[in-house]
Amino acid sequence: MQIADVFVDYAIAIEKKPRSCHHQPAVLLLRPDLEWSDATFLQKRVPVDPERTQAFIGWVPDELGFIFAARFAPVILEVAFQHAVSVVSDARQARSPMAQTSQIVTRDPRSATAIFSAPSEEVAPGVVVHAQFSNTYALETSVGLLLIDPGLYRLSASVHRTVRGWRDAPLHTAVYTHGHIDHACGLRAFLEAGDHPHIIAQENCTKRFQRYQLTHGLNASINQRQFGREVFFPREFDWPTLTFRDSLTQRMGQLDVHYTAAKGETDDHCYVWIPERGYLFTGDLIIWRAPNCGNPQKVQRYPLEWADALEKTAGLGAEWMFPGHGLVVVGRDAVRLVLTDTAAYLRCIIDQVLARLNEGEMPEDIVQAVRSDAALASLPYLREMYDHPQFIVRNLLRLWGGWWNGNAADLLPATFAAQSKEIADLAGGTAAIVARARALLAQRKFELASHLAEWAARAAPDDREAQMLKRDVYEQRLAAEPNLMAQGVFRGAMNDAKEALGEERVTRAGQVAL
Repeated sequence: MQIADVFVDYAIAIEKKPRSCHHQPAVLLLRPDLEWSDATFLQKRVPVDPERTQAFIGWVPDELGFIFAARFAPVILEVAFQHAVSVVSDARQARSPMAQTSQIVTRDPRSATAIFSAPSEEVAPGVVVHAQFSNTYALETSVGLLLIDPGLYRLSASVHRTVRGWRDAPLHTAVYTHGHIDHACGLRAFLEAGDHPHIIAQENCTKRFQRYQLTHGLNASINQRQFGREVFFPREFDWPTLTFRDSLTQRMGQLDVHYTAAKGETDDHCYVWIPERGYLFTGDLIIWRAPNCGNPQKVQRYPLEWADALEKTAGLGAEWMFPGHGLVVVGRDAVRLVLTDTAAYLRCIIDQVLARLNEGEMPEDIVQAVRSDAALASLPYLREMYDHPQFIVRNLLRLWGGWWNGNAADLLPATFAAQSKEIADLAGGTAAIVARARALLAQRKFELASHLAEWAARAAPDDREAQMLKRDVYEQRLAAEPNLMAQGVFRGAMNDAKEALGEERVTRAGQVAL
């Protein structure tokens, strides 16, 4: 019997280690034009006597797909089981149109173009993605579906339609890689349709939801400013039913699903690793932008632990990486590259901040001195278009050194309005400040012009020239600024001036993207 009659490209044989034998798992790769007796071992070649190879058993379903089952003589090649997963993955990818044609899948991340919305589709064997700003994944198992990051509340129905249009198996488990509302608030449609899944999260997720309820108004206003539009912020949450501190392993049919805590963007973050498939779901450890670990309006981030987690996951040997935002990455080397590059980006900033702190430098001097790695920041998955390296530096300063900026006058300061009025008096009035700021603005010296605009508007909030200056300064800064977090703050300041002038506020147009 020709193997090609059954499987077009590859047949993979995985030896299940018998209890009576002392050898390790072995892997055979069978070319379709070869008879069974012509098979050769992967990686190394060892003498194989076809007469000692026991009879062909048949094709059996397995969590890796159809795997050719056979028994071999005890003298066989020792090959790690993980390599078998790799071979199966490569074989499938070679035949799969998903890996070749999907706009949200890449094998070459350094040459890819990041996108954050794409049509829902099966992007890997047994995995469908709903990609609308954040990525929601459903994984098929023999006992039901695993839903990774259900997504936004407003997209719950859309996620449900995507998943149910793909598979009708019951929802067995949902996992929140972290408790941000774009990842953990989309279960409602499934629950209303009658699903009763386990809901898994790191234990700090429940504390996060409690904090969100306590500070609902604050978080709603922050998100509105950050994204430049009215953003719904929920008051109610679908709480985890099973939490863990460090790690948790769940058996789902033939799959072991490993959940591992990984502080980074949040203190409740985790990643999901399925070794039998070579699937790594990173959550927001990877977002196809520079890591979001310096957000100036949000709570503490953890860059050092983030880098540690990236380096740990890089050692897993994943064949597929499914990020919280952006493109799915296929291929062991490509996955490792993205993970290690992102860790190196963070290490570069962390090491500089630590060195300067330990030398006794002042915080503001450190902020101005530290630079990210320009070569890494030019990569498509590390562009500094969401978070900013200066924000990451300030986050580290807050983490290790408190909130004081090193200026003694700012420890117990006069109000900013009082400072601004004094500066205006020294300058000879707000008109002088406005004139100088206009000159700086014409030279595109936005940073200095912004300081003067704030002094003028705070010293004389009813002065139309001062408010017009503030509006114009931030309008130009907004147009010139590629960083989304900075854009949000500049747009907010511009709108404050517009409101003072009786003008209509401007909201962000188009779809939110990192």
